[in-house]
Parts: sequence; structure tokens; C-alpha cells
Amino acid sequence: MNTPTVAAIVKQGDAAYPAALNEIADPPEQLYVWGDIAALSAVPMIAIVGTRKPTDYGIRAAGRLSTDLSAAATIVSGLAYGVDTVAIASAIAAGGRVVAVIGSGLDRDSFYPLVNYQLAEQIVQGGGAVVSEYPPGTPPLKYNFPARNRIIAGLTLGTVVVEGLPGSGALITAEHAAEFGREVFGVPGSIFVPEAWAPNQLIKDGATPVVSASDILESLGLGDQPRLPNSETKTDSVEDKIYQLLNQQSLPIDEIAKELALDSQLVSSTLTLMEIKGTIKSTPAGKFTRLR
Repeated sequence: MNTPTVAAIVKQGDAAYPAALNEIADPPEQLYVWGDIAALSAVPMIAIVGTRKPTDYGIRAAGRLSTDLSAAATIVSGLAYGVDTVAIASAIAAGGRVVAVIGSGLDRDSFYPLVNYQLAEQIVQGGGAVVSEYPPGTPPLKYNFPARNRIIAGLTLGTVVVEGLPGSGALITAEHAAEFGREVFGVPGSIFVPEAWAPNQLIKDGATPVVSASDILESLGLGDQPRLPNSETKTDSVEDKIYQLLNQQSLPIDEIAKELALDSQLVSSTLTLMEIKGTIKSTPAGKFTRLR
């Protein structure tokens, strides 16, 4: 069993146990933590969640909000593929701190989704933490994930739902947030797009509609933090450079970073976003190649 060497256990009553979780119904008795335990109490914290199959609009919305919010808050999400991955990778690329909560053991043999294990390593390298209430060796059982969602909601001041279908995990997280007295936000979407159902329904039921990070920060009493200048343009620029480089050959992360004189962590998180967008793909040999 490959257990992260820096994993630790934080129990209720310990000084390092997040105070926010003591305020919720059914708080976890203990948390297994991979990374910086202090990240669990790094307030303010804001959750960004959504569908595993986001639209292009959902990808852009999650990326923009996470990038901008990460300048003022720790981003919390579930590390699932899709909106969670975009939110986490965008925060890392912007130099922000992330806490990810998963529904399996932290050891590599149990880790789910395994495709995001490298992203988890980036979270830890960036001063954040990956957390689970389940001990090493626990497989990703179906009922673990609704339970996991209460921790995401419990850690944070508010939950932002970008996209989701009826009955989705994002909705469960939002329901927990409302139950705990935390804020719920929805990113409005087209009535003709199925993935927009969850945030649109939440807004209809009283959630705060958001079109920018400032909407969220103002609602949470964190002040009007303006969007980081040219945040999306910067990310797009890195993507363009990588895409052009891969036009010539398939390359691993370290060679891409070396060729473009970029930080390897920025390159890695950007590659993750590009894979979700479908512009590149990774090969079994650990290299990346362009698709379009």
C-alpha cells in the first residue's frame, strides 16, 4: 500500500481540528491529512463544485472564478474530474492554496480518482492539503461521496455551484451548505443547457446568482476584491505557448517547462485544464500531445 509519507491524523478536540467543522451536524471524528494541516484552518475558505462533464462555458466560469477567488481565499473542492479539477488547477496556476476532500483513502492504491493523483501532489506542493475521513485502504465506495460533500460545505463560508444535473453531488454539497447556515451561490446558465439546471434551480430557490468573484466576496463580507488583472489572458497565453510547442512533438511536463522557461507546477496545472478542454491528451509514456 502506497500511503503518502506526509499523511497525518487530526481528531476532534485537537488544536489543529478545523473549528468550522465543529459547527456542523455530524462532523467527522477524525481527518486524514496529506499536506499542510494548517491549511484546514486557513480562513476564509470558499467551495467551488460542479458536474464531472462541464460545458465550455462551465470550464471558463469555474476557471475564472477560482483564479480570482484564490487571491482572497482558500479554494475547497472534491477533486472529481470536471468542474472540481478546473477549479483546483486554476487556483494552483494562480498561486493560490487549495484543500481537496476525497471519498477514499489517501494511499495511492485506494485514491480516487487516480487520474488526479498528480493534481493532488500539486496541491500539497502549493501549501494546501488533501483530506479524507476514511483511513488508508478505503476504496471509493458510492456512499462515501455524499458524506464527503458535507465536509466540503462544512469547511467553507460558502459553496459556489457552477454546473450540475438533478441529483448531482454539487446539489448535495449546496444542500449541506444551506443546512449549515452557509452561503450558496449559483452561476447562471442557459435554460437550454442541461448542465445549467442545478445552479439555475438553486438561484430560483434563493441562492445568490454570481457573475464575478466580487459578487461572492461582497456577499460573504470579504470586501469588493476586484478581478486579478488579465488573469484569464495570462492562463490563455500559457496554453497557447504549450499548444504551439506540442505542434512539433509530444513532450513530458519537465521538457515543456524547460523549453518554455516556465514553472513546472504552472505547466502541470495548465496541462490539466487543457486536457479537460480537449485540446491535448496524455500518453501512456507520460508525454502530452495536441488533439486539435
